Amino acid sequence: MNTLWTYSNMTLIVLNICFVIVIYILIKEFKQLNLSKKIIAIFINTISFIFTGLILVYFALKILIFSVGGAEHLFTSNSPNRHYTLDFYAFDAGAMGTFGIRAELDGPLGFKKQLYYERHGEEANVQWLTDDIVIINGHELNLKNGDTFGYQVPEKGR
Repeated sequence: MNTLWTYSNMTLIVLNICFVIVIYILIKEFKQLNLSKKIIAIFINTISFIFTGLILVYFALKILIFSVGGAEHLFTSNSPNRHYTLDFYAFDAGAMGTFGIRAELDGPLGFKKQLYYERHGEEANVQWLTDDIVIINGHELNLKNGDTFGYQVPEKGR
């Protein structure tokens, strides 16, 4: 993955509604085609629907996997101007993993950015220096510049 942005359940619902609308429009247009164009349209649309369906299933499974587990919402913190909203969670992976604190930045259209990840942390101390700069457990993050802590995003070309 080249990004730390995730999505919410609302995003998946909107994608499904768009998928249904596209199917409805294609069915209406399909009735006006001749036989050879209908065969080509069926072939192309079938492949498109299979790939789109697989992508939607992938997103649905990803949401299901992230929703099951030992994550507990701790609190929400807003920047002084309320432009940024951070949600803090405590996680515990049990015997197979570790425990700690993570934070997500609320983004546009229900997307969330994984912003802060600290293993073996038990609490989150949050202090806003400015509207764009926050200190979480002693780690200063500039949200305007896209700073994160604890997450490693692969560089392009690697």
